Amino acid sequence: MAMKYKWTSTGVGVIDNLGVQFGKIMRGANQGSIQTRWRYAEVGERFIKFIGPEFGLKKLQNIQDKHLDAYAKHLKNLGKADKYVKNELSGIRYLHRQIPQTRYELMDGTKANKLYGLGSTPDGRADRAWTDQEVKAMVNLARAVGEEKVAQIIEASRATGMRLDEAASLRRHEVEDALRTGILKLTNTKGGRPRNITLSQTAQDTLGRSIMKVPRGEYVFCPVGRRIHEFKKGVEDFIYLNRKEVQSQERLATGHNLAPGEKGALTFHGLRHAFARELYAEKLQNGFTREAALQKVAETLGHNRAEVSLIYILDTKAIR
Repeated sequence: MAMKYKWTSTGVGVIDNLGVQFGKIMRGANQGSIQTRWRYAEVGERFIKFIGPEFGLKKLQNIQDKHLDAYAKHLKNLGKADKYVKNELSGIRYLHRQIPQTRYELMDGTKANKLYGLGSTPDGRADRAWTDQEVKAMVNLARAVGEEKVAQIIEASRATGMRLDEAASLRRHEVEDALRTGILKLTNTKGGRPRNITLSQTAQDTLGRSIMKVPRGEYVFCPVGRRIHEFKKGVEDFIYLNRKEVQSQERLATGHNLAPGEKGALTFHGLRHAFARELYAEKLQNGFTREAALQKVAETLGHNRAEVSLIYILDTKAIR
């Protein structure tokens, strides 16, 4: 599926020259899902608006490591977390792969991150899970200001462990199938690995309410006529702008670069943590060993290795 991408003029010649080239490249890009391409398009826009004035670059074919190095330093000077910077650089490398006849080969990502002074991403063993009180408060706030779809997608992720990408691209017929079978089959997943989620009664009730007013063939949560990447950003922005009002006072002001045991600020991803923790406890209560419970959590969340579940459930006794 081709992107209907169009560069929005900035009025700055050196930027818009690159932007026109960028638009043509993104319309022809075919690697990754359409949602992934829109996400990388946003990265590309930010990068172009930096390197255009900074280097006077005239052709995207001439992108090279010095441009990524300068952009990484720029982002760090802005106070961006290492994980954010690495994600931006990954998006730029994606863009570089789409450009025909590039003049320079970019350095391997792992080697470049080390050279740019970007630390290894922490394994995330901080406390990011939302409490039930925080979920209820954020949902109530969203509904109070007319953001019903934001409220619904928060409830759905808490009940199923879906990523924001996965939930935002979910269509009505997929939920209808899930309600008939009790199993939600996800295909638009991170890494492209389809997975199944066995629905609890709470999840079935939540998804059932979510499709009540959704026209056939449409997305469950993303409103008709709105682009998925715009909707996702709106959800993230809503949480960011309102989390101080609803989150526990024990939480920090940021959700990034947390030390083990710290309670990070609310993020959408933290809903997966809350779901995973509940699922793990349920499996232990049903007689699963810790190792078997971890494996079940990993499979449900879309991970291959059971150890990844430790990031979510914070059980230091789970694997010895």
